Amino acid sequence: MSPGREAVWAVVTPVFEDGESFAALCRDLAGIEAGATLEVLAVDDGTIGAPPTIDAIRDAGLAGRIVRLRRNTGHQMAIWVGLAVVAAEERYAGAVVMDSDGEDRPQDVPRLIDAAGSGRDASVALRGRRSETLAFRIFYRLYRVFFGLLTGRQIRFGNFCALQRKALLRLTAMQETRIHLAAALIKSRLRRHEISCDRGTRYDGRSRMNFYDLALHGIRAVAVFDDAVLTRMGAVCVWAAISGVLVFLAGLGLKLAGETSPGWLTFVTGFLVMVFLQTAIFSLVALIMNALGYRSPADLDAAAVSLILETETTGLDRPADA
Repeated sequence: MSPGREAVWAVVTPVFEDGESFAALCRDLAGIEAGATLEVLAVDDGTIGAPPTIDAIRDAGLAGRIVRLRRNTGHQMAIWVGLAVVAAEERYAGAVVMDSDGEDRPQDVPRLIDAAGSGRDASVALRGRRSETLAFRIFYRLYRVFFGLLTGRQIRFGNFCALQRKALLRLTAMQETRIHLAAALIKSRLRRHEISCDRGTRYDGRSRMNFYDLALHGIRAVAVFDDAVLTRMGAVCVWAAISGVLVFLAGLGLKLAGETSPGWLTFVTGFLVMVFLQTAIFSLVALIMNALGYRSPADLDAAAVSLILETETTGLDRPADA
């Protein structure tokens, strides 16, 4: 079921030092029939050299605005600020989150919006045909295995998604959304529809994401489920402790029976003590990190607003009370 032309959807896209690609995205968005009115909401994540310009939106014949942040906050935080801005205005029926580099294809936006309105709260893009290197694909598969082992859940999608207003309000009320949008969407338990979307070709240049950034992004996804991770870690620690005691008792029995060589029990005991100490330190660090991770602002909306330096608008978007 189509949302209808009267519905206004915001296209939230973070931009960092990639003004040319943003301009190309605006031109492509202007050429699609989305089944709803699209407004661009670009979040300039502290760009200095090549910022997105309001003329890029205006020249494409679109309405929208650019929210410029006081500093570079990172990809996920920029998305969160954009979603908070959209959620604060009731005239928006929903939001599409996509990157501005061309890898999230504008022609898939109508499919995502339509799927989000088909009895679901959100729709997400599963990657179909991919163009990454073999090394990246291997790392991505390892990341998914790692994520599943630690959290007990599967993650098969990224930031490219369409969110109904209900989903917007829930996600912007979750501090986890600031860390990792896709993981927060899973944790939110919102009903979502998954559709296959091929990865597009970059408009310009190469990705600024290096191996370190990708690894950190994966760790943040796991951090969203810190409660589940701690529970699983606790179970592993208990299993390690019980196994250690059993090994020690078996060694002691063999020692008393005269079946071991001199010094063998001392070696085993020392090894088990090291295992216990490492397990205890690991658990303590995990608990401290868990406690620190939940020191989020009391007012998330105010925290989002505090990051905004200024807002530029095309002057074509509807007034907030429309």
